[in-house]
Amino acid sequence: MKKVAVLKDNKAGHYNQSLALAYAIEKGFDEVQVDIYTIKVYKLSKYLLRFMLNNHFGRKVLSKPYSLNFVKFFYKIDKPLSKADIIISSGKDTSMLNVWLGLVYNAKSIYIGHPKKLNYKLFDKVFSVLDLGFENQVLLDVAPTLPYSEDIEKFCKEHNLKVNDSYYTLLIGGDGSGYNYSEKEYDNLISFVNSHKDKKWLVTTSRRTPLHIEKKMQKDMNCAMFVAYNQEPKKVVGAFLKLCDMAFVTQESASMLNEAISFQKPVISLYPKDRKEEDNYKDILQNFAKKGCLHMQDINKLDNLSIKDIKFQLIDKNSIEEMKEKLKGII
Repeated sequence: MKKVAVLKDNKAGHYNQSLALAYAIEKGFDEVQVDIYTIKVYKLSKYLLRFMLNNHFGRKVLSKPYSLNFVKFFYKIDKPLSKADIIISSGKDTSMLNVWLGLVYNAKSIYIGHPKKLNYKLFDKVFSVLDLGFENQVLLDVAPTLPYSEDIEKFCKEHNLKVNDSYYTLLIGGDGSGYNYSEKEYDNLISFVNSHKDKKWLVTTSRRTPLHIEKKMQKDMNCAMFVAYNQEPKKVVGAFLKLCDMAFVTQESASMLNEAISFQKPVISLYPKDRKEEDNYKDILQNFAKKGCLHMQDINKLDNLSIKDIKFQLIDKNSIEEMKEKLKGII
């Protein structure tokens, strides 16, 4: 039996990617046991741990089984650690423990994303949607994403929707990650949805959406289903993406964009006038656009958007299928 340890930090996006990779291992291989550890790094001691891991002598010390007696000085972990064959994580707070456990257990250490201040060679494999130039990288079309596994007919029945109707989905975020949306730009979204009456709309806000904007959209937007996340949070993104013909996503949300692309749907990201992406995120967006699975659209020019003229090239495989294929020879 292969034992997989997933390290979970306090960011849902990181955890969901790690869980998706573990799910792909479960689906691709026999007899897999997944253990999930919720961890929190202590801010002051993490600098010492990073220094030790980037240093040959430090790694030699940390590779000894007795070194795990000192984990409590670096991390708070929700349950006792158990030997694993594969360690999976995403997010800088998990990266050091990932390498440490890999050293002690002689396990395969798999990291999702850019390890940044840790030497990438400390990991067996680095999964990424960008070409980082690492000899141990595994390039993906989209970041690891869990599939929608619920009963879609049951979902439709509960919410008075029809499975075979034609829908557009709008996933709305808010300020963050270098993006700032004005009231006028939110009004543009309302007008855009209401002007496209040929499709039924499935709309959800998120924790980033200002409450007064959410209430205005709830009142003024003509939708088949509107989820006011800040007032009554519901996990509907997967169902909405399963049902829709096309997804519109505010561009600050890397996780919602990635999930929409993974569902093999045409995706249009909506950006405000006030934006300044980090270089890494800009590269990801341009990579998606170059592949043809994403069209980036200025919210202030929605009136000029001709959807039928956009040519999309959807990804060949969903996230789980792609990872199952690329895990062969690694696990």
